[in-house]
Amino acid sequence: MRRVLLGDMIAATQVLAAANRPHRPALAQRLIAQSDAAHRYMKRFGRAHPEWGIGTLETRARQMGPAPHIGFDLADLRILDALAVLAAALQARRSPAALPPRPPLCYGEHLEIGGKSMGNSKTKLASIDPVWDRVRAEAADMVQAEPLLGGLVHSSLLHHATMERALAYRFSLKLASGEMSEQILREIADEAYDADADLGAAARADLTAVFDRDPACLRFIQPMLFFKGYQAVQAYRVGHWLWRQGRRDMAYFVQMRVSEVFGVDIHPAARIGRGIMIDHAHSIVVGETAVVGDNVSMLHSVTLGGTGKEDGDRHPKIGNGVLIGAGAAILGNITIGPCSRVAAGSVVLADVPACKTVAGVPARIVGEAGCDQPSITMDQLVKGEI
Repeated sequence: MRRVLLGDMIAATQVLAAANRPHRPALAQRLIAQSDAAHRYMKRFGRAHPEWGIGTLETRARQMGPAPHIGFDLADLRILDALAVLAAALQARRSPAALPPRPPLCYGEHLEIGGKSMGNSKTKLASIDPVWDRVRAEAADMVQAEPLLGGLVHSSLLHHATMERALAYRFSLKLASGEMSEQILREIADEAYDADADLGAAARADLTAVFDRDPACLRFIQPMLFFKGYQAVQAYRVGHWLWRQGRRDMAYFVQMRVSEVFGVDIHPAARIGRGIMIDHAHSIVVGETAVVGDNVSMLHSVTLGGTGKEDGDRHPKIGNGVLIGAGAAILGNITIGPCSRVAAGSVVLADVPACKTVAGVPARIVGEAGCDQPSITMDQLVKGEI
């Protein structure tokens, strides 16, 4: 089984905490065995196991129970007790010796995992970064599986202490040109990530969104290294930070280079939320006064544009949880309501209510959205006649 990260442990403990206490040891062993089998399956066939996922405890736990949260309350004795059960099960898997029963943890007691003590210290909890830990673990696996990529993986990921430093390196490497050196761009990105913690938080939310919604994404490492949609959005975020600092010309330079390198043209003044997934990300255009909410998914060739030469607020406002199909054009200062769907190839010229599906040229309402989170389910089929 892959190296167990804290994110895996947290996800698994949620499943264990929901089970009856006598059933927890057997359930923990089943989680471990199935994750191990899925990991061996993926190494052999190069794809996720059809039932048990990609071979991590987190993936298997998410299939069996509630979605994991990054972080947990140390005062929750049920979670701590379940965590102790899982830690004991992992230790038992490494050693055939029988373990004595572990009494329930008391509040304030420290739990030893991998030689590190976890108590009720807020400082220690603040340093937990399951997303970056998982990226680094997958990077180590990639180097072992494909040594020819070792230089790329080490320079881009393993060499860096934090995800923010890795993102700054990728930003500088991809956008450097004869007009602007890697060193200068690296300093700009480092300054941005140091000054605004929201940039790193948004990058983690975007990475999780791509992994959750794109069936071609089997590992967290893929968007950071290979997916231009994810990399373009992170570069836009640095450009948007520059815009907010009043450094407009440098922000325009970043916009130009993102457009040239990735084929994604997002004005640095546009406002884009977290949990964004742009699949394929070819020929994306987002105008200056556009606003995109959280947890939005869009496919290639989407345009969020204006309708002419008018000044002022002239671009669309996209609500949370909206799914925008390939080739859709949303034009003018209009609002797309939360959790709506815009069918592929549509031209939207008027407001769209929440939780509706629109299609056609010009687009009209053809039905309900079909679910409460279309941007997550990614169901793009329009059922019935249009």
